[in-house]
Amino acid sequence: MKQLFLLPFIIALANIQSVQAETQQLLQLIDYVGVDYTEAVENGQVINQAEYSEMLDFSQGIQQLSAELPEGDVKQKITTDSMVLAGMVKDKVAPPMVSKLTADMRLSIINGLNIIAVPRQQPDLERAKMLFAESCSSCHGAAGYGDGVEAMNLEPAPTNFHDYERYSQRTLYGLYSTITQGVADTGMRSFNELSDQDRWSLAFYVGQLAINNDLVKAGQALHSNGVSSELLELNVFTVTTPGEAEIQFGQEGAALVSYLRNQPELLFKKKSHLEFSHVKLDESLQAYRSQNYKQSYQLAVEAYLEGFELVEQGLNAVDSGLRLEIENAMTGIRGEIRAHKPAEQIEQQVAHIQGLLATAQERLDGRSLSGGAAFASSFFILLREGLEAILLVAALAAFLVKTGRQDGLRYLHVGWVGALVAGFFTWWASVSLIQISGASREMTEGVAALLATVVLFYVGYWLQDKTHVAQWKKFIEQNITRVLTSGALWGLAGLSFIAVYREVFETILFYQALWVQTDTHGHNMTLAGFGTASAVLALVAWLIMKYSIRLPLRMFFSVAGMLMLSLAIIFAGKGVAALQEAGYIPISVVDFPRIDILGVYPNLQGLLLQAGLIALAMFLYYKSESVKKVVVAS
Repeated sequence: MKQLFLLPFIIALANIQSVQAETQQLLQLIDYVGVDYTEAVENGQVINQAEYSEMLDFSQGIQQLSAELPEGDVKQKITTDSMVLAGMVKDKVAPPMVSKLTADMRLSIINGLNIIAVPRQQPDLERAKMLFAESCSSCHGAAGYGDGVEAMNLEPAPTNFHDYERYSQRTLYGLYSTITQGVADTGMRSFNELSDQDRWSLAFYVGQLAINNDLVKAGQALHSNGVSSELLELNVFTVTTPGEAEIQFGQEGAALVSYLRNQPELLFKKKSHLEFSHVKLDESLQAYRSQNYKQSYQLAVEAYLEGFELVEQGLNAVDSGLRLEIENAMTGIRGEIRAHKPAEQIEQQVAHIQGLLATAQERLDGRSLSGGAAFASSFFILLREGLEAILLVAALAAFLVKTGRQDGLRYLHVGWVGALVAGFFTWWASVSLIQISGASREMTEGVAALLATVVLFYVGYWLQDKTHVAQWKKFIEQNITRVLTSGALWGLAGLSFIAVYREVFETILFYQALWVQTDTHGHNMTLAGFGTASAVLALVAWLIMKYSIRLPLRMFFSVAGMLMLSLAIIFAGKGVAALQEAGYIPISVVDFPRIDILGVYPNLQGLLLQAGLIALAMFLYYKSESVKKVVVAS
């Protein structure tokens, strides 16, 4: 059961990091071939045998790494493309054909596997200049011309970052990956000891050395005139080469890339969460029109999880009806996309949601949340997220005290304290090391909730069953010590951990979103709301402990069992809803009341699971009653 204690935290980190770790080297090799092939082949002839041998080797490596991708459409496509790429290199085809294929492979992997290819913070070019002088100049030269004191001893020669042709073929993410992992069998070692922020800063620094001032000035003029371009989106900008920008958007694209690489801070002016939802809904509609239904659905999920959901509490304090209307509408459009409804219907629904979002922006724009709204939002965020966890932990504590197993309380405390610690480190990792998407957050919460459902249902039935066994009091008094073995106590600790951890991280994210919507006075009221909710939760825990342990033992087991079964049903509904929001379970909307606090949502999947659990609980109860009657009769 000790593994159960750590499972949600393990699931969270594994889900966040696994795909990125497995594919970064593949992306690096794809970029390397796309860029360096031009130095190996020209007009169907090998012009540099060493470079060409490297291209042959790397194209084989790409095939091998493609086979290790997660199963799915992306793996199938990249495996096929890698075979085509290897054939192209072997046949010495024209470099533009290789560059085009590698660019397509790169974007397919990044978009298809949701690879995080952006820095979390604004790059610091001044710090990068200092780092370059300390760590890179000995090979690449003080100014980046590839003429450092050690350059003559290296084969291949260090990159000349002022080579415009090479500059036009490199993405910033590709530069970041090379700095992170190095390049095998060359003098370019990994600089993974630098922080993620420093490596991105270096990528931006060397990625702008080849830019000429005329392009920068042209890009500045475009930006000042409010040009609209996909290149202004950070997740597009970092994976687009200057050459690709010029092909797609003409000379304006090349100029805009030059200016933004020179002034990266312009890419980090934050959009509001509602603006983010606007953009993602537009992208979802475009994907739907292109009949890319899977991508359209993923973008619609992202529009909710990474945008609207993070301002729900603030909007709820201002206009709760509008909040619910938008949430229902965004749930509805995801169902329509899954059902492949006519494009015109999707267009109308997107337009409707965009109008609702504009209204919500008006409610929130032009002012920070008032002190009262900040207090109310803060109070209900913590109360909503913490209530089930407090009910469960307090009931388990009362159970241990009531049955004379106070020694088991330390296991329980290890569980919930461990969850708080794990939640803090997960938040720290999301800020400093990795990016946790809304889908990952909801997936973790959903899996933890469903796992808790299973354990709670078992514990609830066990408690209820003990009220029906003949001579139950004697059984409990004689067997409670044996039943609550070390393994069982660790199981309680694991349950305590799950119940608290599933709430902690989401609560932190909601508070982060609330914090940016308030001014200094609002910050104080937010903290006051947090403190008040904490006091209320502590009072609830105290009341459960105080009055439940006064109940007769049989009645206590009956009440505690009903509470556990009720929480199991609530967690089941919330677990299904979380996985639906993350896009892992389809959603079939039905006409049914929504009761958030009870985990009841108007969708067929969640309601069927909850109804099934209620039916199973009733069946087990009546079966136990029948056994009791047989025992009494005999």
